[in-house]
Amino acid sequence: MINSAYQSLTGVVASLTRAGGAATRVITLLESLPDIDPTLGLDVDPSTMQGSLVLDNVEFHYQMRPDNKVLRGISLNIQSGTVVALVGRSGSGKSTIINLLQRFYNPTGGTIRLDGVDVREIKPVSLRQAIASVHQDTQLFNRTIEENIVYGVENYTKEDVINAAKQANAYDFIMEQEEGFQTKVGERGTRLSGGQKQRIVSCF
Repeated sequence: MINSAYQSLTGVVASLTRAGGAATRVITLLESLPDIDPTLGLDVDPSTMQGSLVLDNVEFHYQMRPDNKVLRGISLNIQSGTVVALVGRSGSGKSTIINLLQRFYNPTGGTIRLDGVDVREIKPVSLRQAIASVHQDTQLFNRTIEENIVYGVENYTKEDVINAAKQANAYDFIMEQEEGFQTKVGERGTRLSGGQKQRIVSCF
């Protein structure tokens, strides 16, 4: 009886040790502060935006590698209503430019202006609500299609969800599912094809 109790206690101690290590990592993440405050800056109204974009001598390096510049003097003038493709070898800074446009980082040199306004003056949350992006590696949560579409949206109606799905060309395949918008997508969207996942993400 003593031996059995001892083994049980050993298992509890091991579980507590693992839980303590995991809790430390979680608490560290919760207490960390972003370099860019997502609540500071100007609010933008997507319905009034023209969408002209200017990159003026933009430079950038990551914090941990200050001696390795990813972007060196990049200048672009993209007019509203035009289509532009960023083409280059792997590691040339294409994804970095997109991340700078969404203010996941700020440029270390030069300026990025949206409709003549420096994006550093625009509230990140407001800016990202005005931008739609579909990444090659899409991430979905193990929830329903509807919950993935409205993730991060505070107020919405069923009509908003349907309209978003139609605009993303996702409505037809969603309705082909047995449970429609209430279909669980699985961990990271494993129950959907790559194209279907991208269309769900583009609803955001």
